[in-house]
Amino acid sequence: MHKLLVLDTAFAFEAIRNRGLEESITCRDLDGFFEHVWSVHPFATLVTPDEWTNKYGVPEFHSLSKAHTFVDGKMGRFHSLRGLPPLNFLVGQVGIMVSLVRLVRREKISVIRAGDPLYLGMFGWLLSRICGIPLVIRIGANYDKTFETTGRPMQPRLFFARRVEKIVERFVLPRAELVAGANQDNLDFALANGARQERSTLFRYGNLIDRRHFTDPRSRTGGFQALTAQLGRSPKRFLLYVGRLEKIKQPEDVLHVLAEVRRRGHDVEAILVGDGSMRAVLSELARELGIGEQVTLCGNQSQLWLSVVMPLAAVIVSPHTGRALSEAALGAAPIVAYDVDWQAELITSGVTGELVQHCDQKGLAEAVHRLLSDPVHAYAMGDAARARALLMLSRETLNQHERNQYTLLLDRF
Repeated sequence: MHKLLVLDTAFAFEAIRNRGLEESITCRDLDGFFEHVWSVHPFATLVTPDEWTNKYGVPEFHSLSKAHTFVDGKMGRFHSLRGLPPLNFLVGQVGIMVSLVRLVRREKISVIRAGDPLYLGMFGWLLSRICGIPLVIRIGANYDKTFETTGRPMQPRLFFARRVEKIVERFVLPRAELVAGANQDNLDFALANGARQERSTLFRYGNLIDRRHFTDPRSRTGGFQALTAQLGRSPKRFLLYVGRLEKIKQPEDVLHVLAEVRRRGHDVEAILVGDGSMRAVLSELARELGIGEQVTLCGNQSQLWLSVVMPLAAVIVSPHTGRALSEAALGAAPIVAYDVDWQAELITSGVTGELVQHCDQKGLAEAVHRLLSDPVHAYAMGDAARARALLMLSRETLNQHERNQYTLLLDRF
């Protein structure tokens, strides 16, 4: 039987437990193709609350199930070196590298998969070369387009400048035995930066999505209570945004859209799900736009909460969304999205929602206005989006495709 080690910084163990994200981790065994999977966040305590666990020390191993172990790395090795963060981080990362080399050799792990072509890509490449096993890199963003939007490097605390990141990307991507894009746009980015066409494929979001999002939206219960009791909002009377509150995701555009459609007479509010560095900025912007009372920033929510609330949105506004766009479509919600990243692969104007030129706030507001003005058309768009998502994101089809790709990789290697 094969075994897999995944390097991924999307979530630490604390977030997985608190937000009910276990299935996004346990799906990695591909229905038993991998006998055991170790998922590793190399510096998890950098993003976890102080009260959760010790920030410094050796990696912590957590059992998610019989076939899954999650490893929380530390932001530093020694508490005594906390006054020298860069040195402590380096010592800690060397320590987790040594621990993982021992783990790979002891458990006879077959494949290493890294969740980005930058830090994790370099870490995974070095680990794969030491241990003599293949490296797979999954690309979940178009870093070049992200830089065009934000003007900031993807990992500024580690690489300081985009030009340094480009050197790393162009070193790592050609050296991976397999590169998998989360969608075609992300794969095109990888190919443009050195990934080999003959060793590239798509690993779409489908099997990363909680199974509750695949159930019939009309059968999901609890959304009304979540809205009215928890947030004081009414079904079908709110715009919904789901994503990080970071500049790259452009959540501020949702507030400008809300202000405009309210000016046009639509009595709607907005709920923004997620957290990030822009939270205070967004609160201030809402006050400046005169919609402070109509905006709810409700932080991160569980997959259960999202699955029951998404179908109740009047419109889901997606300036720049990844997996959450898939979840929104599976909820049969009317969607308005910018034409950026992979969003055009799922949203076609007048067919599965409304697609607007990137950064066109007025166009985004106009599209939301059209759907709010014609609920029958909006519901039809939501149903069509769900139908397309069910075809594109079939768990069974995607799992089989990944199993096939790993089989070819292991046979080749």
